Amino acid sequence: MNKKNFVPLISKNDKKIVLDLINEYQIEIKNLYIQIGNKEYISGIFGDKDDDVNNYFKYNHFIESINDLSQKTKISIEKCLTAYQKVDSEKFNPMTNNLSNYEKKAYYYMENALFREIILWESLAQLYNVYFCLKINIERVNYKKIIDILSKRNEKIINFKKISMYINEKYDIKKPVLDEGIHDFVCQLRNQMTHRYSIAITSMSENINLRAMPDSIYKIAKDYNMVQKHLVEIINIIIDNILKKNVIDKIESKL
Repeated sequence: MNKKNFVPLISKNDKKIVLDLINEYQIEIKNLYIQIGNKEYISGIFGDKDDDVNNYFKYNHFIESINDLSQKTKISIEKCLTAYQKVDSEKFNPMTNNLSNYEKKAYYYMENALFREIILWESLAQLYNVYFCLKINIERVNYKKIIDILSKRNEKIINFKKISMYINEKYDIKKPVLDEGIHDFVCQLRNQMTHRYSIAITSMSENINLRAMPDSIYKIAKDYNMVQKHLVEIINIIIDNILKKNVIDKIESKL
């Protein structure tokens, strides 16, 4: 390869934009575990009827899982960027399925990020479900339905109408605007991966479909930025609420 003529598919500037998006909001986990020595902790109390106590342990589980999932999603986006930067833009052709090894890696990590990103939205809904006392069975929680319910309740502490507008804004392939219909685009890409074929494969059938383009990683990062923003928001509200109610003291008094 003649390095003088090599132009990466993702420029340094584009990479910086994506990295800024995925690093803007950080979930700062304050360890909510109640330590009892020897690196052991209380993971739950059976038979307790106190809602604050029961919710405390639910939050603990969700927040730890969300933090782990969030980090893995970010790593996948970063690795996708790294692989794309090694793809020669002059040789990139979305009309052929003859992918270079670096393109294959880029798509692998892109699909990885897509899978986890949707789970982050579902995890956000789980926190909303508990905090706002919706009492929907954990297995029936759907983030779009949860956000729709809360947007109609006129909650004051979180602007659910704005979140609802974001997740329901349609992406129009005929009128592509970079920052419009971001979540809808991500969902379509995820559904393509799940129900029809890999996003790395070009298909010419009843529905013409080309491979995911490099700007897809920007949209994925933008959507990650949005779900992170709202995860941080509700987690901070939850932690403040736990502290205000002295829930940890209440639990320790039962031990």
